[in-house]
Amino acid sequence: MSQTLDRALQILDYVGEKPRRIAEIADFLSVHHSTALRFLHTLRNHGFVHELPDHRYRLGAAMFRLGFQALDGLELRSIARPAMEGLSTTTGETVHLGALEDGDIVYIEKVESQHPVRTVSRIGAIATLHCAAVSKAILAFLPEAEFDTLLASHELTKRTDHTLTTRKALEADLVLTRERGYALDDEENEPGIHCVSAPIFSGDGEVAGSMSVSTPISRIDRDALLGFVPGLLAATRSTSRQLGWNG
Repeated sequence: MSQTLDRALQILDYVGEKPRRIAEIADFLSVHHSTALRFLHTLRNHGFVHELPDHRYRLGAAMFRLGFQALDGLELRSIARPAMEGLSTTTGETVHLGALEDGDIVYIEKVESQHPVRTVSRIGAIATLHCAAVSKAILAFLPEAEFDTLLASHELTKRTDHTLTTRKALEADLVLTRERGYALDDEENEPGIHCVSAPIFSGDGEVAGSMSVSTPISRIDRDALLGFVPGLLAATRSTSRQLGWNG
């Protein structure tokens, strides 16, 4: 039974990346075509996968429903939302909320910019650990042992010409983040996009998440981006206090 459940979960992860054909899924699981088909029929009957007209399979509506139910259970998301809306209104830009979930920094909420040209993202996506501002704002305030564990499970992959790809460079950047109280992603994660992010703390003083402002460089230059920092810090302080933080 545990192997059956494990394979079903592997299928969900696999088709979550992109729609897959039965042959691909069978090869991925190293099982016979008919075995893969049985798994898919069971998952489809419960709404966890959906069969497309070309006979590829993608995640079904039940997965999205469960995902949003999980997000709705996060206290941080509901508490931070008003501050995020205020910050987005003030800056005119997209505001993200990130949190550490099972070894990854995940975007758990966002308020989109109303500009036609804006950053593209989705709730539930995993942020790049070493170069997204929303991640660095959390990393900088983690206990050393937890930081070491996270870093050991992630490669410092080069994403742009500005990405920090060594532990030494990343740690130096995180020292700056702690000193100034906010993280900066200066085209490190995606060309043409830069972001600032600040940590949110819980009542026990531990980092609970982070909030960021993201914008295209074509509209907002670096000086203007840094001009958003006071409002960002006010929003994260307000959210932290609602979580019981007294710093």
